[in-house]
Order: sequence, then structure tokens, then C-alpha cells
Amino acid sequence: MYVILVANAWLLAAVFARQAPDWLSLFCPAVGSVFCAVRMRSWLRARNTDPTLDRIQATLVNTGRFSAGLIVAQGGWACALYPYGDAATRSFLFFYIATTTLAVMYCLAHMRLAAIRLAIIANVTLFILCLVDETATHLAAVVSLLVDSIGGIGVLTSTYRDFSKTVNARAEEKRRAKEQELLLRMIDNMPVAVMTVEPKSYIINYANQMSKALIRSIEHLLPIRADDLIGTSIDVFHRSPAHQRGILADPNNLPHNARIRLGNEVLDLKISAITATDGHYMAPMLTWALVTKEVEAENRIRYLAHFDALTELPNRITFRRELEERLATPGNRVGLLYVDLDGFKLVNDTRGHQIGDALLQQVAARLKMVCNGPAVTLTRLGGDEFAVLLPHNSRQQAMVLADLIVAALGAPFDLDYDRTIQIGASVGIALAPEHGEEPDILLSRADMALYAAKEAGRGTSRLFSPELEKRVQERVRLEEELRSALASRDGLFVFYQPIVDLSSGRVTSREALARWHHPQQGWISPGRFVPVAEQCGLVDRLGEFILNQACRSAAQWVDEAHVAVNVSAMQLGKGTLVDSVSAALAASGLPAERLEIEVTETALLSDEHRGIQDLLLLRDMGVRVSLDDFGTGYSSLAHLRTFAFDKIKIDGSFVRDALERPECAAVVRAIADLGKRLGVRIVAEGVETEDQLALVRAEGCREVQGYIYGRPAPSDEDAALVAELDSRR
Repeated sequence: MYVILVANAWLLAAVFARQAPDWLSLFCPAVGSVFCAVRMRSWLRARNTDPTLDRIQATLVNTGRFSAGLIVAQGGWACALYPYGDAATRSFLFFYIATTTLAVMYCLAHMRLAAIRLAIIANVTLFILCLVDETATHLAAVVSLLVDSIGGIGVLTSTYRDFSKTVNARAEEKRRAKEQELLLRMIDNMPVAVMTVEPKSYIINYANQMSKALIRSIEHLLPIRADDLIGTSIDVFHRSPAHQRGILADPNNLPHNARIRLGNEVLDLKISAITATDGHYMAPMLTWALVTKEVEAENRIRYLAHFDALTELPNRITFRRELEERLATPGNRVGLLYVDLDGFKLVNDTRGHQIGDALLQQVAARLKMVCNGPAVTLTRLGGDEFAVLLPHNSRQQAMVLADLIVAALGAPFDLDYDRTIQIGASVGIALAPEHGEEPDILLSRADMALYAAKEAGRGTSRLFSPELEKRVQERVRLEEELRSALASRDGLFVFYQPIVDLSSGRVTSREALARWHHPQQGWISPGRFVPVAEQCGLVDRLGEFILNQACRSAAQWVDEAHVAVNVSAMQLGKGTLVDSVSAALAASGLPAERLEIEVTETALLSDEHRGIQDLLLLRDMGVRVSLDDFGTGYSSLAHLRTFAFDKIKIDGSFVRDALERPECAAVVRAIADLGKRLGVRIVAEGVETEDQLALVRAEGCREVQGYIYGRPAPSDEDAALVAELDSRR
């Protein structure tokens, strides 16, 4: 376009060179040529670049504006030359404008608006010149240019549409190419292994980086290398390629999931269909992952769901399913043994969970040796509880196996810690169908039998019987009635037994003891209801009742004797005892130094550290602390070293047998001597006769408690009510 404009301008200048002044014939075309040269230079420099869309649009706009301005300038130049020409040169000027206009219009074929502006400017210029010189030739030139311009604009419009379509198509193609490149890059960098396959040859034609990395990790299991993956048939991944090809051949089979095992490795494969926009099937796409660790974790979880991790025995879930299946089999006779370890909790609490776990593993090993018969299932229910299912061929068979279990677990255990541990086991036996045909019923009755074995002294077995069920039901009723009595305080009393100083004969303190009068059964022994309270979680409420009642009563005693209150193992070390004692003292007004808290060695064994912490806090309050039933525990001397007790009470069993058994008398003497050396007061419990009193006095005991000085009796405020209750018997 610029060449045409410059060439035609200089031709016109040459025609008017002798007629027009130099500034018109030389200076004007020279200036126009310079502008065209600058534009042409910019155009030539931009040809070898890859311009952006914004740059292209800016260039087109500038070109349109420049061409319009240049045409206006040339039109003005032509109008300025026109008066200097003769008829011939003026005709050439009309010819110049017409040819230049048409030529430049076609050069601007891809810039429709610029071409239209050019045609309008050129036609207006010729029309103005025609008005100056109204010759037929000039008028014909104007009409011809107008017709040619209209036709040219029509042709240019059609060309512009085609050009726009081409440009848009190329832009869309470029956009799609970028999208495909971005998508391919995303797939290539995905953390999921992706491959595509030729649909007919089943040759791998694409594999992303994750696929190659995954193949590289298992190259030792495959006949190919990761670098050779492209171009390889997918048959290398399958033992039965024909089956896999059959799946890929039919897109209706997709998506398809498969798990492939290669040696010790596991691959998860998913085959999906790649479809065109019209839904036509193009090729299969494979996504896959190495899931060996996940499968191992799944298998481990599945194992742990049905087996105990510590002992590797079937767990409660497996036991329940096995029991239900056996009971559901018509005519099947089943024996169920409930096994509970005796003394395990004490070992676990005092020696630590590591020792406890090692002990459980040895227990499981012994049980496996004993319970090795056909169709015998041994399970760990949890904690220190085990269960055995066996074919119930005879009652004697189940009882013999139970005795073997008791004997096996009663033998000492040698652990890898240079320690020998002695525990035991109690076994409850229930048989189907005699004792029940439903799982829950049979389990309940085996549990009742186990409870009976525990009551019988542990280290034994018991077979369920209706009498056992009756006893358990009575115990349940007793628990409900005790719970009701604690809620209403109806029938519950605190009795007091005096403790006497032998040197002065004065009552120094009284021990508070719980008593329960049942509406139908009368007085119920503490030996019956206290264990029930401990087993069903009522001991805290019972202990708090005794503590509050004892503090209120002691605050009214004229002799200002101390009051001793027993604390069970379940109350000690929980973090609530100190608050309960503080509240009871505050409510009653009893001075802290008049309250004595009695704890047994067994209570300290459950959690010695926390228990001692409670005792130290009580000591800081001014409360006295006594060690009760001394001599019957597991580590008496260790407790004396850990905590400085104010008083030690010798268990009554030693006092009662001291006259007949010299070794018991020696124990009494040793404890009394120990108390003297430690500066601790010694109390002899269970003194009932004058001979026993003389013995403990001679052995050096300073205080005595027992029937010889008085049985437990109610407080003054309860004395009348207790007498009335006794008179009803």
C-alpha cells in the first residue's frame, strides 16, 4: 500500500512539475514519502515477530487511522494541484485519485472500516473537483469511481467475512492448542499415573511422569524399563492378556477396575473411556497407582477388627460371630468357658503395663497349649478376660478343660525381667442347650458361673446352675435396694466401736462402721453389702455418707475422742477424697486433728503414687492417717517407708490366733516392736477375751479395739431408732 501511494504521488508530481510550484510538486510528496517510509519500516520489522492479540489490534487501528489521514492529505494535495493543471493534467489527476483509491482499498481488504472511509474521502474529493470543473469526462470519472467503490466495498465485505472467519478459526485453534498443552502439562504433572493406549493395537502411546516414576520403582518385576514404556503393549502387565484385551475392546465394559499383583507389589488399575464431544469412543485411558502399603494397612485393619493385636487370639467380635454360628446350627451342642485372671489387675497396676502385656502374652500361650482340641476356639474378650468355645460332648469334658486352664494359669510365670509372677484364673462354665440357646443368655449364665467361682475363693471353676442365677438375681436386687437406701438415707446407720488406751483405760477414738437395716431382711452384714457397693460403683456415695455422719456425731462427743473412718481403694487416688473430707469437716465443725482416715495396704497398691498424694494433702490439713489390717498386704514395710503413718492397726486374724499359734504371736510382737522404733502407736484389732488382752498388752500394744471393750453401737441420736428396729425382730 505504501509503495502504491508513494509511486502514484511522484507520478502525479512529475505531471504537474512544470505547472505547479515546487512546494506543491516536490515538498508535499516528499513529506508523504517520508511518513510512508517510516510506516513501512515498522511494518517490515514486525513481520518476523509473533505479536500478541493486543499488539495486532493496536497495529490495525493505527494503520486505519494513518491511511485515512494520508488519503485526506493526498486529497487536499490533489485539490491544491488542480487549479494549476490543464485539461490533460486535470484528467490525469482524476485518474490518479480513482486508481489510487481502488488500489489502496484492496490493500485494506482486511480493514473494512478503513477501506470504507477511504472510498468516502476519495469520492468526496472527486465530487468537489467535479463541482469546480463540470465536464462530462470528469462527471463520468466521479460516477465510475462511485460505482467501483460500491462494488469494491461489497467485495471487500465478503473478503472481510472470510478473513474474519479465518482469523477466528486460527485464534480458536491456537486457544485449543494452548488448552491442550495446558491439559497435557497438568496430566503430565499429576500425582496420579496416567497412560493412554491405541484402541486397536493396545500399544501405550502416552505415559505421564508419575507413570514412568511408578514403573521405575517396580522395574525389577516387569520385562520393561520405564524409559521404554511408550510403544510397549499393555500385555506386559497381565498374566492373561486376552482377558484384558476383551475388556478394552468393548467400551461398554468401561469403566473397569482391577487389582494387579506383581510379586509383593499391588497395583490398582482403572480403565476409563476417552470420548469425543459427540460421545464417540476414541480410546481407553488407564489410571493406576501402587497401593501395596494401603493394601497392607487394609489387611492390618481387617486383622485387628477380628484379632487381638497383643495375643494374636481372635477378639470379641470373632467370638460373638462364632458363638452365634454354632448356636444357630440345629442340634449343635456348645460349651462356653469364661476365663478371668485372678490378681492380674494388681500386677498391671503395681508393676506397669509392660509387665502386664508380657504376662498376657504368656497367658495366651499357655491357653493355646491347653485349648488345642478339634473345633475348640480360644478368644481374648479384652483386658484379662478370655473365652473358650468347644463342642459340648459332655459336661465332664468342659469341667476337665476348665480345671486344666486353672492349673495351667496357676503355675508361676517367668518373665524376661528376672521376675516370677504368680496369678491364677477363675472359670465360669455354661452349656448349650441346657443353659440357654441364645447367645446373650448363654453369655450371661457363663458370667454368673464365673462370679460364683470368684466368690468361692478364686483359682477354681464353677458350672452354671439355677441356684447361681437365683443368687445373682438376689445380688442385683440387693444392689438396687442399696442404691435406693443411699438415695433416701433410709435404713443406713453409722455405728461406732471404741478404741481404748491400755495405760489410761480411756477411749481415745471410735471407728465408724456402716450398718444397713433392710425393711424385709433386717440387719444385713457389711460383708454382704460393702462388696456390692464396691462392685457397682456405690462405694463413693457410701463412704461419703459415713464420713459426713461420723464427723457430725464426733463433733457432739463430750469426751472429744477421735473418730476413725475407713477409706476404700476406690476412693483413694481419684482426686475427690480431700475435697470430701474438707467439706465434711466444714459442715460439722469437727477439728481436723480429731479425724482419722484408715487405709489398707491393698488400697494403696491400686495406685500408690496418687494414693500417697491424697494422704499427704490430708496430713497437711491436720487429719491423722492410720494403716489398717497391717500384715495382710503385699509390701507392708515399703508402705511404712513411703509414708509416716500416725497409727498402725494389727489385723485381728493375728490377735485371734496368737494364743494357739506362736508364729502369730511373733507377728504381733514384731509389729509392736516396729511401732516403738518408728514412734507410731500400735492398735491391736479383734481383742475379744481377757487372755488375748493380756497377750497384746505383754507384747507392747498401746491401744486395743474389740468386743472386750464394746461392740459397734449407734450414736446417741440413733440409739432409740436402732433399739426400736431391734425390738421388731
